Amino acid sequence: MAEVSSDQLSLPLFEGDIKPSYWVNQSTTLINAIQDLTITERRIIYTLIALVQPDDKDFKKYVIGVKDLAQLLEYKGNAIYKQVQNAIDGLMGKQLVIHSNDGKQDIIDKIQWVQHARYEMGTGRITIQLSDGLARYLLNLEKYAKYRLYNVLRLSSEYSWRIYELLKEYEWKKERIIRVDELRKMLSIPDDKMKLMKVFRKTVLEKAKAELKEKTDIEFKYEVHSKAGRNIESFIFYIDKNKKFKRPQIELDSLREDMESIIHTLIRQGIRRDAAEKVAHEYDYQYVDANLRYVLSLDSLEVKNRAGYIMSALEDNYAGFDGPAKRETEDPMKSLFIGQTIERLKTRTEKDNKSLEGLYKLFEKRLLENRDINLKAFQEQRKEAFFERFDVISEDRRKQKHPPLLKSDINHSTIAELFEEWDKIGEEVY
Repeated sequence: MAEVSSDQLSLPLFEGDIKPSYWVNQSTTLINAIQDLTITERRIIYTLIALVQPDDKDFKKYVIGVKDLAQLLEYKGNAIYKQVQNAIDGLMGKQLVIHSNDGKQDIIDKIQWVQHARYEMGTGRITIQLSDGLARYLLNLEKYAKYRLYNVLRLSSEYSWRIYELLKEYEWKKERIIRVDELRKMLSIPDDKMKLMKVFRKTVLEKAKAELKEKTDIEFKYEVHSKAGRNIESFIFYIDKNKKFKRPQIELDSLREDMESIIHTLIRQGIRRDAAEKVAHEYDYQYVDANLRYVLSLDSLEVKNRAGYIMSALEDNYAGFDGPAKRETEDPMKSLFIGQTIERLKTRTEKDNKSLEGLYKLFEKRLLENRDINLKAFQEQRKEAFFERFDVISEDRRKQKHPPLLKSDINHSTIAELFEEWDKIGEEVY
């Protein structure tokens, strides 16, 4: 997302590049809160939430094209700008309601979804900022759930969307028990609406069951869990992967990006390529992501050996991630993308080694051809040449989004020593 300059606004502006493949990351508290949003309002707010990056320290103001939002909301015609504006206006009047208890008293927090919206008439752009009150539920998360935005954008019912989130949180457990009264509150269904259970089941549960199976990556079955007399108190939902859900190309592209991101991040933190590959194969992506977030959020002074600390965090789940650490079965596409990523890194490293060893041979040849050379001056010249070459390699890797070269990647012992000296100077761009 590119930063956009602004003289009038205190916060930097960022182009909101809407992509259905983005992850929606949110705390479990937010998922289980009372949310009174229409399907249109939900599409807008969760598109904004998907723009929030895992390592963001605070919220930004996003500049979004009206046409992009209109396409997302399936608006057509000449009045799309007014339609989008009306939808955002409605969203700004809505509140998120969160119930909690501090051990002494019950607490009700009411938080606006959107803190600020600016409509630039005639430019086709809207600037939006999420409410600061949402920060604790979207930034630096410990207990959270995530899903791809494209899984929910096609849903036509806000109830289906909410049930998807509630079940997605428990997907790793494969089942969830929900009391009927709690479910009605989380879905923001008034007490005087859908009072008959058969109406509730048909309008909410059965529609969600059909929609999720048709349009998302999970499906569910449900049955009565408990009764009080003739009244149903709770349902138990059985959650499973949607075996008929055809992976869109966008998901495969996202999976490839996820594997590259995990491997590259691990290597950037000093973990050897073979160890990073092993982690990517053995652990669940969300588990690795959660523990990496935890370690990278710590002050560097607290962690002397970051690579070792990351491996310990993965082994012992320092982040306290609720989901599975490892998948029961390996995803063949995941294995393919990991292999492709590692092979690209291997090829790149071989290229860099060849370049460095070629430079070393040039200086070796110069030394053999000139026996009277000043050795100290020669060594300084060689060091300077290698430092410049390390700078070039580092910058080139950064531009190509490859992780940095590590000392362990270098085959030649003398070159490795020079690299270590260069690295300690702190001129590396990563």
